[in-house]
Amino acid sequence: MGSLEMAALAGWHDALPELVSMIGKPGFAGRLDSALREVAPFDLSCAFAYPGRDRPMFLHDGLGAVSSTQIMTNYLNGTYLLDAVYSACLRRAPQGLHRLADLAPDAFFEGEYYNSPDVHPCISMESGTLAEEIVFLVPVQGSFYIAYSLLRANGSPAFREKDFERLQRTAPMVTSLAQRHWEHLAPAGSDSEPAQQPTGQDVEQAFETFAPSRLTRREQGIVSLILRGHSSMSIGRILEIAEGTVKIHRKHIYAKLDISSQTELFNLFIKHLLAGR
Repeated sequence: MGSLEMAALAGWHDALPELVSMIGKPGFAGRLDSALREVAPFDLSCAFAYPGRDRPMFLHDGLGAVSSTQIMTNYLNGTYLLDAVYSACLRRAPQGLHRLADLAPDAFFEGEYYNSPDVHPCISMESGTLAEEIVFLVPVQGSFYIAYSLLRANGSPAFREKDFERLQRTAPMVTSLAQRHWEHLAPAGSDSEPAQQPTGQDVEQAFETFAPSRLTRREQGIVSLILRGHSSMSIGRILEIAEGTVKIHRKHIYAKLDISSQTELFNLFIKHLLAGR
């Protein structure tokens, strides 16, 4: 490790005693942001708790004025189901720091969710799409996860490999601190699903109730994979069918819904997801 890397990490190590003393207190996450900016710069940050299949909790707002209250409310009420970070937590991805590109489906970054300021809680018409998101995944108990994201905004460079490597060196302590700070939110005495009131809008239910009179169960499953960022090739691998068969299914789905594009499919699903909320 060179002198620049050592200097970048020195500020982090100096901040650790204060961070430990702030566990359970207001201002902890903001101080964590400040300490990590000594390691590698980033523009925005946020933290969410994902309690298994229940509604997420917004724990830390380091987004400034980027996200509107309504878009964040919509995210918490259902659009999180399309977020690759949520999907990673749901499948219990390993603890530590990850590039979102390593967690997301192959077509996620070209999809409507990632690029829509009307849905994505971390972008806006003014700020544009993100340059990159990296995320500390923190399993707290059973299916209860914390996701603490560092984001570089449009116009900033993506995290260089050296930036990422330095931040990876902080990951064991970051995840430990986050676990201790937010562990009180997890249900006590259980290592399975959290004992919250179910929302009735987990991934399967959300798609099973989408156009049930017009789409077959297989077609609803394909809609789910499309909108969560899978290409036809990826869907074919998951369902063990040919890519051409996936494209035929997609054509039938569009015809049954009287639409002609994935954007229209996305808009229909979002309208369904947020209806009455």
